[in-house]
Amino acid sequence: MEKLDFQAIADSKLNFHSNDHIAIFCDFDEVRNLNISDVLIEGFLFAVVTRGQAQFSVDEQTYQLREGDIITCKPRNIFEKSMMSMDFNALVLFLSPEYVAQLSQMVRMEWTHSMFSSSHKVLHVDEVALTRYRLYFDLLRNHLSSPETPHKELSLRLLFASMAYDLHDLHKFQDEDLMHQTYSSSENILRQFMQHLHDPAQPYLNVNEYASLFSITPKYFSSICKRLTGRTANQLISEEIVRSAQILLRDSSKSIKQIAAMVGFKNQSHFGRFFRQQTGLSPQQYREGKK
Repeated sequence: MEKLDFQAIADSKLNFHSNDHIAIFCDFDEVRNLNISDVLIEGFLFAVVTRGQAQFSVDEQTYQLREGDIITCKPRNIFEKSMMSMDFNALVLFLSPEYVAQLSQMVRMEWTHSMFSSSHKVLHVDEVALTRYRLYFDLLRNHLSSPETPHKELSLRLLFASMAYDLHDLHKFQDEDLMHQTYSSSENILRQFMQHLHDPAQPYLNVNEYASLFSITPKYFSSICKRLTGRTANQLISEEIVRSAQILLRDSSKSIKQIAAMVGFKNQSHFGRFFRQQTGLSPQQYREGKK
């Protein structure tokens, strides 16, 4: 399984425009004939299809992409069974989790909701919006390639902020009330929770422990998550634990007991019950199915 992170980008001979936290790729002719089956995404991915069609699977669900489609993906997802037409091309933006955390403070809830709440939903834009996204990418590539100036970083962040608001408007039709009923204190709590949850260096906590971190009650903490993302705090935590466990089970020589400890379970049987409840398979069945 290939891994897409900034080290892989630095080692790659492909034509990326990048710095330490941002990478842009716009030419699929370079990768069309490479024999790559599964790719583990270790950052935030944002892609806009500009030509052709493609198909891929994430979390056992298959997605179809065509010209004008947009997809966002949060870290630690595996793209598998990918296929593309001979004329396929897309604009791909790859961001480090640290950089997204900084951007979320600038654009408040719009970026957070778009990047975390609907991580695999395929959205479609018209020709006018597609032209606008092409311009965004042209400006971003130009900025990344330009010499350092006192305001270069601020210019990049403002470009990302503008893209975030566009993405916010695309999500808007899904739930008007959800997108308007936000308050700065709640947004800040959710942002901190998401950053902690997606930080590989931090252990997974339960709802009470996360609420304690933010000095609020578990009930209020769960209500914030439900109102701003449509999912409870426990659902968000469980999804991330399962995602990490699935990656370890399919791309690791570690025992299931070791993996259980790595994702925060004190014993293997408890982990097994949790994993089966979430996925319908035991950890061993999942591992065997992915060999």
